[in-house]
Amino acid sequence: MNEQSLDFNFILKTEPESGEVLEITGFDMDFDIIKTNKAENNKAGVTIWNLDDTKYQSLVEKDSKICIYAGYGEEDPVLVFRGYINKITRKKSDKSADTPVYLEIMDGRQSYTDAFINKCYRDEVSSTVIIKDCIAAMGLDTGVFSSKLPEKIYKGYKAVGFAHTVLQKICRPIGAKFSVQNNFVHIVSSSDEPVEETAVKLNSENSSCPHRTGTKEIVITTGFIPYLSPNGTVKCEFTEFSGLCLIKRIHSFGNNYGKAIITEITV
Repeated sequence: MNEQSLDFNFILKTEPESGEVLEITGFDMDFDIIKTNKAENNKAGVTIWNLDDTKYQSLVEKDSKICIYAGYGEEDPVLVFRGYINKITRKKSDKSADTPVYLEIMDGRQSYTDAFINKCYRDEVSSTVIIKDCIAAMGLDTGVFSSKLPEKIYKGYKAVGFAHTVLQKICRPIGAKFSVQNNFVHIVSSSDEPVEETAVKLNSENSSCPHRTGTKEIVITTGFIPYLSPNGTVKCEFTEFSGLCLIKRIHSFGNNYGKAIITEITV
């Protein structure tokens, strides 16, 4: 597996609805990001070493979106993760001069905890309409919306409760899945197939040999690919395994002060 340059830029930036943007860069940082194609919150864990008091208090006091950007060397940093801070702690120690600040950032957090829908459809209504109303109630934009999505017609329907729960109830009978990626809702169909035109090639030159897990899924370890997302496509060109595959899970981890970034892709 080829390793890219260890000159790695890692930036945290807030997206406030109003007021000044807070940008955190130039600090030593560790990160661990997991994204899946499941109907659950993606999470990013970030450790910032020796963050100054002013920036730390700004993170504690503001409930703004947090964006993680990353890139190698002279490359323009790419958006890797967007969400809200779910937990933040700072641990000072008498045994070390270095102080870590731990952040857990959750994609779509408020859309899972605060977003409700209460809508009664008296006439016939399609599953597609209800899905779109749930997304609107969650306060999110639509990313991928499958063109192969089947439709179910309801003769009257009460959509009441957490919007993401209703969305899952509507998606399940038609074989659809939803997930939230960088604050965008992806709706995919079981009929969706990999797209070769957008596929990222994985082979023995840039990745380690694929291995199977107990669930018959295949995991491929490669370098950091910041723009990859669940439901995207990879083209595997290994002796042991080959073909076009949809991505189920992406796990990226490492730091910006000397350790190569690793990405584990599950297909």
